[in-house]
Amino acid sequence: MNTPPPLFSILVANYNNVRFFDNLFPSLINQTYQNIEIIFVDDASTDNSLEKVQNYACKDSRIKIFKNSQNLGCVPTKKKCIDLSSGEYFGFVDPDDYLELNTIEKIVETFDNHADIAMVYSNLILHDESLQKYTKHIYPNDTPDEKTLLYGFCPNHFSGFSKKHYNKTEGMDIGYALSEDRDLVLKMEEVGRVVRIPDYLYHYRINSNSISNNINAYKAQYWAWQARYRACERRGLNKEDVYSEIMSYIDNQRFDYSTTTDYKIGKMILAIPRWIKYKLLRRKNNHR
Repeated sequence: MNTPPPLFSILVANYNNVRFFDNLFPSLINQTYQNIEIIFVDDASTDNSLEKVQNYACKDSRIKIFKNSQNLGCVPTKKKCIDLSSGEYFGFVDPDDYLELNTIEKIVETFDNHADIAMVYSNLILHDESLQKYTKHIYPNDTPDEKTLLYGFCPNHFSGFSKKHYNKTEGMDIGYALSEDRDLVLKMEEVGRVVRIPDYLYHYRINSNSISNNINAYKAQYWAWQARYRACERRGLNKEDVYSEIMSYIDNQRFDYSTTTDYKIGKMILAIPRWIKYKLLRRKNNHR
């Protein structure tokens, strides 16, 4: 008797993203790896997200729809996705992004070849909002410079997670407002190996309403440091030493913007109102 291939749970936490579904869902239901379930949890959307996804679900029974009775926020909704999933492996797809059709096949193949792997990720393609322009983004191999993900980069796009390894962690923490992906990645690294696939398997849309493009980006940085600090506590590391080493690396890599043409032009433009302000202030002081 042949053993069925492992089930992969594709998780979608949604709030008012219906306009992107015609890119997202064809990329999910047409995966070359067919033993999947699509767990769709709607966080009390006010658009017609549910109606749209139900149209897809009518044609594909692998799509399972759930709805929050009230808006809970991104992190609790993502955790609910995990809790509702049945797969041996799982991964989150942002509703405004989409997958290459062989993404799940490549990820499951990697898991099957290495029992100690907790997480698999890939390179990705960055798109503008209209999907007209794109650039390829290459992540470094596994753990850059022989450092853990705590010190180096941290993949925050689609990744495959092993459920048995996830169950060894504290799980997704709904106390995070942002950067819950970094917290999860650091936890997974502590219970197994993290591996990168060199293929470009994920299409990431740079959405003007996303966290990385609004004021929440600064809040996300705060929560990213919280994830690092909590990882230090779990690993018995000195927070001050870790902070110093990370900032030392960042400072050495920091780009000198004063050498750019935009900076020089901006400095010239700002020089005029500054000169006027200086003259007015000087005149005011002379009349005292």
